[in-house]
Order: sequence, then structure tokens, then C-alpha cells
Amino acid sequence: MQTGAREAGPNVVIVSLDTLRADRLEPYGYERPTSAVLSRLAADSVVFRHARAQAPQTAPSHASLFTSEYPGAHGIVNVHGAQPEVRTLPPGVTTLAELLNENEIETAAFVSGGNLTDRMEMGRGFDEWSEENEDFEDRLGDALTWLESPDRGRFMLFVHTYQVHAPYIPPPDLYPQFVDVDYRGALRDRLVRYLTLSHEEQWKGGVGADYWAGMIDYDDDDVQFLSDLYDAEVAYLDAALQPLVDAVRAGPRDRDTILVLLSDHGEEFKDHGKYQHDQVFEELLRVPLIISLPAGRREQGWRGEVGEMVDLIDVAPTVAELMGVDWSGLGWEGRSLVPYLDPSRQAPASWASLPSFSELIVEPGPQFYRTVTWGGWKLIHRWQRNIDRHWNWLFDVSADPGERHNLYESTGAEAVRMRKQLETLLEEQSVRLATKSGRLGPAGTGQMDEGHRALLIELGYLESDG
Repeated sequence: MQTGAREAGPNVVIVSLDTLRADRLEPYGYERPTSAVLSRLAADSVVFRHARAQAPQTAPSHASLFTSEYPGAHGIVNVHGAQPEVRTLPPGVTTLAELLNENEIETAAFVSGGNLTDRMEMGRGFDEWSEENEDFEDRLGDALTWLESPDRGRFMLFVHTYQVHAPYIPPPDLYPQFVDVDYRGALRDRLVRYLTLSHEEQWKGGVGADYWAGMIDYDDDDVQFLSDLYDAEVAYLDAALQPLVDAVRAGPRDRDTILVLLSDHGEEFKDHGKYQHDQVFEELLRVPLIISLPAGRREQGWRGEVGEMVDLIDVAPTVAELMGVDWSGLGWEGRSLVPYLDPSRQAPASWASLPSFSELIVEPGPQFYRTVTWGGWKLIHRWQRNIDRHWNWLFDVSADPGERHNLYESTGAEAVRMRKQLETLLEEQSVRLATKSGRLGPAGTGQMDEGHRALLIELGYLESDG
């Protein structure tokens, strides 16, 4: 697409902070000082307090973000295991970038690769797609160079980083603020060793057997140490965002550019018995979503907090409407959240009672997770295909937000009633998505070159041959 003289906005910058759980940020109630930059931004933005990812892993979550389709329809999964398969977006989906590009809006993406890759056709519609796994400051520097080009026309810029993804290796000057300096467990020596490695070497061993060696025996102090390192990483990432916030909010672009910050999923620190992100509990599905509007909109009152549940599939319709682009004929699953942003409008009352659905396929197909949250309750169903075993959880999340008390077998009248209703919603959604998947067409199979395979081994998603 040809660039030209800069036109009137709005433009949009979307930043995906991979693996960032909402409850580790001060704007979402966290008491530790992890997010001074985001706190200042959030104070003058619209903060969605209960935004939810459609999958707790990078590839399916970003595919849902880009296409406003559920994983059960678009079919994208993370690459895992010893026999990897790279799936590509089905032919019948339309990405946000494609829609904007068709409307003469320039599109660019600076991403960190791995399971967010053009090999899955994630780059559909982007005029420029750059993928490289590097420190966020470097990745952001490339994006800012693109953003500050003097001949930039109307645009949508997407930036992605794995900065807070494991391995958690924050700058040492942040340790005293977040980490117990008296901790002397095995992970202390491991951290010291990783600090001597380059960024590439950290990633190479960082999320595989080396970094996680012995995790089955981690005690509470070890888990707390990991969690504290994660907090320090969040603080580092937050500070690194300042140049981007300044580029959008402290200069002339403050009059014409929308800034959207979000995460694709959270992270678990044995909250429900595991680490990283391969379950569907709240620490993995609840994500930050902050939308900072241009100065003129903020002056009109486009700021505040939204308490209703919203989903990442809602982002593409929202961006399209904010940019004045019609998306109504695409069959997207999400809704535009502009009625929550604009104080002169009111969201339909029915939106407050819409269910939220998420899914996960682990190790490509032995385990299937499906979940629905509705009416203050949440149902999780897990099926392990190779042994044909099923697990179920039912939580009253309004009273038990930490999901500690499984009420699936409860004989209480309210639990029985909600279990039946949620099971019906989940079954209806599964049937509907199977039908829609047929209309969109099957996900294809992409090619994995040696460079991509090596990066996925470094990220811990593939097994090494050696």
C-alpha cells in the first residue's frame, strides 16, 4: 500500500504484552509497584476490568484477536511436542488488518515470532510484518522508527513482546524491590547463571528442561521466588513502555491516535497446581485491556472503568468502528465496545448478561479444555482423548474469584441449576462453532523452516532433536 501525506486520524497503535496477567498491575488492584507507567496512562483511559482471552496461549489467542473468531472456528493452535504442525488461518476468515488495508489504512506489525508468526498467516493484511525475538526495548525501537516516519498516512500499528514470558530474567537492579534477598534455594544459582547469558542464550534454555529442572519438587519459597521475578519483569516492561506512551500521548499524535494495550493470556504460579499457561483458570484468562483515546475524546469524557465482561474478540470490531470502517458484513463474533467508551452512548442492557467462552487444545489434541463464564458462575470441561477421561469444574466466581471450591458435584439447588445452564451453553457453542468452522474452511498447514523450529525450541514449545 502506498503511503502519502498524513491524513486526519484516528490512527491506532495496539500493543500485545504477551503472558501479562491483569492482577499483577496496579490499575487492576495489585499492591506492589509494578506498573507506574500503565497506572498514569490508565488514569486517563478506559480500563476494562474483566477482559477475557479466548485461549490461554499465544497462537490461538492472537488469531482470535486478529479475526474476531473463536479458536473452535479458526482452528489455530500453538505448536507443541515432538511432531509439530503449523496450522494456518482458514480461507474464510477476514483479519482486522485485511479490513483496514482494503480501506486504504496502512498496517504494520513488529512481533516476536515463535507462536505469533506469518507462517500461520498471522500477517494477512499487514503491509509490513517484522518478526524477531529480541528484548522489548529493541523490538519497540523498530516499531517507533516506523511510527515516526514523516510520510506516514493513516495507520494501524501492532507491537508484540514476550518480555514477561518465562524465563523470568529481570534486570538485577529491580531485585531488591521485588525479590527476597535472603532466598537461597536452587533457583537463586540458576538465576545467577542465566544472568551471564545473552538474550538469545537465555531463551534457548529458558523455558525448557534446563530452566524448569526439578519443578515437581519446588517448595513454596521457590514458587514465590519465581513469582517475584515475574513481578520484576512486569516492572521492567512497564518502564520500557514509556517511549511508546510518549510517542503517542506527549506529542502531536495525541490528537489523532488511539493506544490499545492488552495481553493475550496470563501466567500461573502453581495457582492451580501448574506453571506457565496451559489451563483455563482465571489467572490465565483474565487479561488487561486499556484503551487510551486521543485528547479530544478524553476531553469529552471518554475515560473511566468498565466492570462488565468483555472479550479479546471484541477488539477488532472496536478498532474498526473507531477508525470509521464498516465491519458489519464479516460475520465477526465480537461486538464493538464503543458504547462503553463513549459517554454519550449506552451499551445494551443485554450485554451485561452475555456469556464468555474460551478454549484450549494442548499437545496437539490429547487434551481439550472448554469453558464458559456466565451469571457469576464458571464451568470448565477437560477431556483427554487418548484415555477418554473427562474432568469438570464449577465455580461460583462471584463469591469465589480464586476458583478454590469446585461445586460441580454439589447438590445445592443453585449449583445444580447453574451447572445445567452452563453445560447447555457450552454444548450449544461447540455445535455452533463446528458449523461455522465448516463455513470458514479448514485451517491449512504451513511450512516450518529451521530458523522457526529453532526459535520454538528456544521458547520451549518444541522438543530438541539432540
